[in-house]
Amino acid sequence: MPHPAAHGSGFTLLEVLVTLVVLGLLMVTLTQGTRVGLRAWAMDGNVAQRVNGLETTDRALRQLIERALPQDLRSNDGGLVGDAHALSFTTTLPEGYGARSTHEADVSLRVSSDHRLELLWRPHYSRWIVQPPAPSVIPLVDGVERLDVGYLEPGSQGRWSAAWPKRALPPLVRLRIVFPAGDERHWPDIVIAPMRDPLAW
Repeated sequence: MPHPAAHGSGFTLLEVLVTLVVLGLLMVTLTQGTRVGLRAWAMDGNVAQRVNGLETTDRALRQLIERALPQDLRSNDGGLVGDAHALSFTTTLPEGYGARSTHEADVSLRVSSDHRLELLWRPHYSRWIVQPPAPSVIPLVDGVERLDVGYLEPGSQGRWSAAWPKRALPPLVRLRIVFPAGDERHWPDIVIAPMRDPLAW
């Protein structure tokens, strides 16, 4: 005759199977949650890296355009010209841009055919005795759809022009870095006053 407590000890096969199924589902859920967390962490890291790159680009462009040199009326040298999506100017190039020392440089800002915002520069001379060298290219931001440039018309009460052929420095330059639809990066307009404080150089 079986002991009365025999039915209360151990687990039936059905109970063991149910427990294994529940544990399996729990492990799958935890694994998926970990993967989602790691993916989100990686995306946050990429976004942070891209934002840091935009902050660095913002500071560099402000510094370069603030240092833009006015046109020399005697030689028609220096100054700033540009259209709706690119601009060129003469500036004082700080160290760290490929130059061994601080000196004047001719600089252009544009978006290349492979959607990269680029800074092109070469040493500035009023008269080249030899063929000017090809400009050095500094990549700034990848994955850019276009660069929109605006130039504040003097005395226009806030009217912006899409072209600046005058070489005289405009009161303000506005740069808008436009990214493709769906890109998580967004950056406010960069508004810069050329020759803002030349004595602070």
